[in-house]
Amino acid sequence: MKKLLLILCAAFIFTACNSSEFSRNPAGLLTQIPPAYEIYDEYEDYYEELLLLEQISIPAQTITDNTLRLSMRHPLTLNPLLNEDVTVARILRLIFEPLIVLDEHFQPVSHLTDLEFASDFSSVILTIRNDAFWSDGTPVTADDIIFSVETLRGASANAIYKQNIENISEITRINSRVVQIRFYQISPSAGAALGFPIIPQHHLIDSFNPIGNAPFMLESHNPMRTIRLIPNPYSFRRRPQIQEIEVIFLPDTQTELYAFDQGRIDAIHMPLTDWARHQSVRHIRHEVFPAMYFEFIGFNFEREVFNDLQIRQGIAHAFNACEAINAVYLDHAVRTTSPIHPYSLAGGNGTWLPYDPTRGRILLGSVNLSEPLTIIANEDNLQRVSIAERLANSLNEVGLSAYAKIVAFEKYLELLENGEFDLFIGGVNLSLIPDIQFFFQGGFYLEDYALETAFTATRFALTESAYLQAVAQFEGMFASQLPVISLAFRHSAVLTNLRVMQNEVPAPDNVLGWVNSWEK
Repeated sequence: MKKLLLILCAAFIFTACNSSEFSRNPAGLLTQIPPAYEIYDEYEDYYEELLLLEQISIPAQTITDNTLRLSMRHPLTLNPLLNEDVTVARILRLIFEPLIVLDEHFQPVSHLTDLEFASDFSSVILTIRNDAFWSDGTPVTADDIIFSVETLRGASANAIYKQNIENISEITRINSRVVQIRFYQISPSAGAALGFPIIPQHHLIDSFNPIGNAPFMLESHNPMRTIRLIPNPYSFRRRPQIQEIEVIFLPDTQTELYAFDQGRIDAIHMPLTDWARHQSVRHIRHEVFPAMYFEFIGFNFEREVFNDLQIRQGIAHAFNACEAINAVYLDHAVRTTSPIHPYSLAGGNGTWLPYDPTRGRILLGSVNLSEPLTIIANEDNLQRVSIAERLANSLNEVGLSAYAKIVAFEKYLELLENGEFDLFIGGVNLSLIPDIQFFFQGGFYLEDYALETAFTATRFALTESAYLQAVAQFEGMFASQLPVISLAFRHSAVLTNLRVMQNEVPAPDNVLGWVNSWEK
């Protein structure tokens, strides 16, 4: 159990029933959220000054200039392949283009390169588009792609895009504009990992002098304070209407939120439910987009009672998950039956158990508990607190005694690690690179050979039709076997002040990917 819970902590702690689709234009891929960099004490005075309105140098919100103001943590490098901070990675995607983007079904499509997959998906030919140039006017070449892959191979384990090249077994130069990439693990989903940016071989990118190929380029850098971006005249994308971007270095999310609330930055990325909890009086614009935050109810399988599938089914029937998701997430989530996103090409095939308290009472009638079930949630996540309380009420209503134990985050981790719970409300920020193997490591669920076999079939399907069939079978089995009770994938949002029009729905793989279409 301790191994299980350590995996859980690493996988998800740091991280709806409507089914409306999003019109999206994705651009890139972010795969992990490493810890933010620690800011040294010598710079704390600057951040305090930054939020004193009489001392700050940023124009007040009444000034209608054409400078877009964004934020990120203090960067240790502007090399996107060596960077380890997700907020810095978002900004760097304004400077560096990815090889591919993902469509509305999270499938790879051409962007910087055209794609031609082998019939068995063992390899892909990438052809660089003719109008792809670096911001110094030199063309993007096959050598740049190879150089970028090799750079990532040598990057630290915490580099944002390190995971993206793990399945690349070989990369070969065909000519100056064409490369072939071969994969270790053959799968129709292998191409999703190609959404990493590339850097130029001819220009050594040290800490703060990048040459990129995206709609913006670096104009200046004010150490420990800001960087300034201007339009890149060599970008193949539409010329930005925003003529200048000032990116302010802020130390944490709370400072960022305060700066946005005071009109000192123009945009912020966060779930709308969190903004509603913030209780700001500021009027904002927002664009909501699907995200990979998978929320679920987990079991402690060291408790013998949960080894019985009928008991797990009874709990699922007793809980009105659809009503809870709509109420708790304010309709900013989509109901799911498994860790496969319903909007993905392969997703949306499972059927969740319907809310049926009568059936739940029958299935749970044989349970004989010496003490009430303990459902734990961390108090800093109000949505999970609400789910825990609703679940406890639902179980009590069908005759199964339960209560919600709401504790501080540190205590929550302690209870998980020591197995001192019966059920928990958890979640994981899944990668857009399709891989849910962590569910099958360290005893995350009761061993089930059929479910493991169904999962393995998704990894070894060699055609798209076989892959879709395997995923559908896995989803159905996951929904029926209930290793967890799947709840929803939460949406996220980019919030802006009223002076900014986004004009495009953000993408979960690159929330700032279409800033070149924004207006101010």
